Amino acid sequence: MSAASPSPRQPAPRSTSVPDRLARATAVAVGLLANLLYMLVLTSAFGYHLKTPAVFGLPAQSVLVSLVSASSVVPTLLGWALLELLERFAPHRATVIWTVLAVLTLTASLPYNGAGISMADQFLLALMHLIVGVVVIPTFVITSAHRS
Repeated sequence: MSAASPSPRQPAPRSTSVPDRLARATAVAVGLLANLLYMLVLTSAFGYHLKTPAVFGLPAQSVLVSLVSASSVVPTLLGWALLELLERFAPHRATVIWTVLAVLTLTASLPYNGAGISMADQFLLALMHLIVGVVVIPTFVITSAHRS
């Protein structure tokens, strides 16, 4: 009688744990709140009225709270959804793939075209993008690494 050796089993991909989801949701909220605080300081404390570059034939426009909120939350939620998909379908490479895509997206979203706005506006808008990126990207990477 020969004893059959157990075949190596691949562990089933598990869903993101509750603490990881809480950390990711917190990162999204902190990124949003940090950007809103940043905008409040710029407008209230310094009296600076930030403008967005002219795009699609529209002139440069003032940055509104609704725009800051949407720009802070929507891309991060899409990034979270992408990370969840990658963790499900490519669990061993999800963190690396997502990190590269997140950094490329952050870099591409910086305001390089300053049509109709000053260099100060470009710099201050870039800081808004970086504030969210600095909060969200490391948090998502750390929580994804927990799964690997």
